[in-house]
Amino acid sequence: MAGRDDLFVLAARRCMRDLHASAVAVHLRVPGESILAAAVIAVSPLGLTVVEHLPLDDPIYAAVRAYRTGRICTAHSYDIAAKHLELGVVAPPHTVTATLLSSGKRKFGTLSVFSPHVCPEVSKDEADYLRETAENLSAELDRLDRSGDSLCPPRLPLVVSPEADDAVAETGQASPGEKHGSPTNWSAPFIFHLHKLTVSLMSVMHTKDAITLTIERLVSGLRAQAVAISLIEGDRLHVVGASGCSREYLKSLNGISVSKKSPETEAITHKRQLIYEAGERGRSPGQSHVTADGRGEHVWIVLPLLAGGHALGTCSVALAPEHRLIATELPLHTLATLLGQTLERTQLYDASHALTQELQQALLPRRLPQLAGVLTTSRYEPPGGAIELGGDWYDLIQLPAGGVAAVIGDVEGHNTAAAVAMGQLSSGVRSYALENHDPATVLYRANRLLIELNTDLFATCCCVWLDPDTGTAQVVSAGHPCPLIRTADGTYLEAAADIGVPLGVEANPSYQASVHTLEPATLLVLYTDGLSGREYALAPETLEAAVVASGDELETLGDRLMGSGVGRPPRADDAALLLLRYEGPSAEAKGRIGLLHVHRHDFQGVRRTRQFLSTCLDGWHLESLSDSAEVLASEVVTNALLHGDSDVDVCLRSYPDRLRVEVRDCDSHPAMLVDLGPDEDKAEGGRGMLIVSALASSWGNSPSGRGKTVWFEMEAGKTA
Repeated sequence: MAGRDDLFVLAARRCMRDLHASAVAVHLRVPGESILAAAVIAVSPLGLTVVEHLPLDDPIYAAVRAYRTGRICTAHSYDIAAKHLELGVVAPPHTVTATLLSSGKRKFGTLSVFSPHVCPEVSKDEADYLRETAENLSAELDRLDRSGDSLCPPRLPLVVSPEADDAVAETGQASPGEKHGSPTNWSAPFIFHLHKLTVSLMSVMHTKDAITLTIERLVSGLRAQAVAISLIEGDRLHVVGASGCSREYLKSLNGISVSKKSPETEAITHKRQLIYEAGERGRSPGQSHVTADGRGEHVWIVLPLLAGGHALGTCSVALAPEHRLIATELPLHTLATLLGQTLERTQLYDASHALTQELQQALLPRRLPQLAGVLTTSRYEPPGGAIELGGDWYDLIQLPAGGVAAVIGDVEGHNTAAAVAMGQLSSGVRSYALENHDPATVLYRANRLLIELNTDLFATCCCVWLDPDTGTAQVVSAGHPCPLIRTADGTYLEAAADIGVPLGVEANPSYQASVHTLEPATLLVLYTDGLSGREYALAPETLEAAVVASGDELETLGDRLMGSGVGRPPRADDAALLLLRYEGPSAEAKGRIGLLHVHRHDFQGVRRTRQFLSTCLDGWHLESLSDSAEVLASEVVTNALLHGDSDVDVCLRSYPDRLRVEVRDCDSHPAMLVDLGPDEDKAEGGRGMLIVSALASSWGNSPSGRGKTVWFEMEAGKTA
């Protein structure tokens, strides 16, 4: 009995033959998403117009309208290209006719036929043919669904030629008398995948994304058994992406000198494609191109990645022996040139982007101070999708007379001038605060500083002076969104009665402070408009939803407000966030907080951390937590010292029901859980966060502007 893809291939090829189509596609609904994804595409060299993923909210596509209405629908290429300019590079004019695949109330997907000409409407005979084909195919899909077969589309579609004599190349199952797939029949699928990869690589910005897209096309599209992509760094090759390769092969390739003889270095030296037959040894004695399944009989093609006449690296591809004609007859060197030129561009972008991020991070505070009576965290996210410097900044300053100053600001523009002005302005505000001026005077002086810098830029800024001993907070704003002040019972206080003019606009502005007396557990949220977007002010409803979703845990709340979820598009503007929770008078809190600073070159720092924890917990009568807490803190501090290469601040906070430990460093990369395989049991590292996850009652780690915070909590009165 035929499987799902066999049914699709057969139906698609019949439609191509009987309707003289350039392509036929079967799209299936992606479970849980509003997307139709191509499962099978039969294609001729004129059929590159098939779009693999169709959003169900875009009715410009005939398949989307057919899926939504249940009718046979038609679309023309000029209408589609007018809305999606990126599709205009594909093709000659064409017409798409689509019909729904369904059984009862169950919608499976669509069947689309692409004609290599523009016709006003589908004929009655063609409509009847499509309707009958769809009914038969839907009945088979219903049968497969009832038998439990998956109807979920693959990440990339199965692409086949119109002819049926290439079964080996497409399915790996030879029909009687067949030994090899015809390269002619492979040409259309190859051109299709090469075209889709070309379109994808045109817009890709980062090297890792280009490599991921290429490997996916080679493995899922062209049935490569294994792929390894390496780039030249200095005088050596380094593997930057691989799939299906054996560990021994990757180990021998990674770090190899370009002067040492190997298939990859030979391809670079001669700037040409090299082919190694099944079982042929092309490396030093005892080494060969083998894949992860341990087989060495694949045909290997080694392609130099060329750009501007020089080689950047190599792309090694393993094919099953029956697919050898793909290597000899199809222009794989085109793929190598395409990838080489893309990687040259993305490497330049990555280098510029890294420099931009390094400069941006250097302008932010290295770490926020830990204070008795005040719990704090911060977030910063640069503008995405471009090499831009943002003008947002934040700071938290311990005041000489006691208390803390929280500052957040935004300089107009996204360029070097804005970043320089931001650095000068933030330094000025810090200096004025440390001179013990009140917040209104600090903003007045900051305004004068910006005017004297003669930058023609303006900036907004908000300052909060908080005295933890009394709970008194002074709020002053210079054209900036006022902070949200949320009390423990969920009510909101009016932050400021008067918002002054932005900095750099008037010579002698007047700034007035509003004064509040905060109750314990009051939350203050300072932010820039990059966080709130077009609304400018962050809505209390948005904060309330984030508080509920985070369980009122401050670090998690920061992540929620920044919207750091997978799949969120890059921000058009940079965004800064500073959160403070007033926990009560510092005189009372001092007895329940412990602070330790560890220098990055302090080789006794981990031992001192354990001693520090033991002393604090004994004084707080939490001896039962001491052993487990010392183990966890040791792991986190060790991880920060080894990988963060920065000073480390350790903060202990004792609450009636729990112990909280925070470790802050200057490395913004989050600590990761590492899943170690059985062959890595003797590895020296990688288990720290696994131990924390196993023993702590809760834990988290979040990039906090320039650095990160790793925290964990343990329930008081219980041992882990």
